Amino acid sequence: MSNIIRLNKGTMNLRFYKFCLFLLAVSSSLAQQRPPTLRVTGFFSDMPGTPAGDVTGAEVWIVYAKGQYWATFQVADGEPDPPVLVPVEVQDASKVKFKITTHQIKEDGKPAPDLVTLYEGTVSNRGLLLSTPERSGSTSMLLKRRKS
Repeated sequence: MSNIIRLNKGTMNLRFYKFCLFLLAVSSSLAQQRPPTLRVTGFFSDMPGTPAGDVTGAEVWIVYAKGQYWATFQVADGEPDPPVLVPVEVQDASKVKFKITTHQIKEDGKPAPDLVTLYEGTVSNRGLLLSTPERSGSTSMLLKRRKS
């Protein structure tokens, strides 16, 4: 009789171990199927200084606040322009779109029509590939992801 009990305990232990191995295999396969998470938020820049002290390029800092994405956008051509805060539209978890309005002044000092530039970009772990699709001769620029 004690042999039968031992056999049942051994069978139960074997079933338990098989069940644990099954759970381990299933959980590891589910973990491998998850795509890596990509953050749209971050600090992106290609604005290096030059030995002469000139600054050129662009910087974008994308944040999430109050249920919406926002970008602080700044460009430099010799010296940095003041930063601009604009709402950002995010599509497909990695595509971003925002508009920058630049106020124009004529040579005589009178206001000119505003210049509105649409920026579209794709965020990756490397950075933000940004372009201006509405401008003729548009080029793309890669703003590398930096520590914020």
